[in-house]
Amino acid sequence: MKLTKSLCIIICILCIDTNYANSDIDELKESANNHISAIKTHFISIKNRINSPYNKKQFPYEFFLDSLNILSEKLGQVRENMYSDLIGLDLTSRDIQFFENLNRQSILLYNIIIGFREIYYRFLSNDNASRGYSFAQYTLEMKNLLALEQKLFSIKFEFATK
Repeated sequence: MKLTKSLCIIICILCIDTNYANSDIDELKESANNHISAIKTHFISIKNRINSPYNKKQFPYEFFLDSLNILSEKLGQVRENMYSDLIGLDLTSRDIQFFENLNRQSILLYNIIIGFREIYYRFLSNDNASRGYSFAQYTLEMKNLLALEQKLFSIKFEFATK
C-alpha cells in the first residue's frame, strides 16, 4: 500500500513537471511568434509610408531608413533572446521544427528589411557614389525584393502547441 501511494505521488510529480515544461515551451513559442509578427507588421507600415504617393520629393526619408535599421536590430535581438530562452528546455522534434521554421521566417524578414533599406538608401542618396544607380537597377532590385516578400507572406505559419 505504501509503495503504491509513493508510486502515485512520483507519477503525479512527473506529470506536473512535464506539463510545466510544456507550458514554458508553449509560452516561448507564442511569444516569439508574436514578436516576429509585430516586427513584420511594423515593417509593412514603414514600407507603406515610404512608398506613399502623398510623400513629396523633399520628404525626410532618412527617418524611415533609420527606423528600418532599428527594426532589423530589434529582430536580431528577438532571435537572440528566443534562442537563449531555449537553453536547458527539453524540446520535442515538433518544437524543434517549430523553431526552425520560425528561424527561417525571421531570417527572410531580416533580409527583406535590410534589402528594402539598402535599395531606398541608394535610390534616394544624393552622393556621387550612387549616381550610377539607375532606375532600371532600382526596378530589378524591387522586383527581387517583392518576390522575397511574396515568399514570406505565403508561408502558412501556425502556432501549434501539440
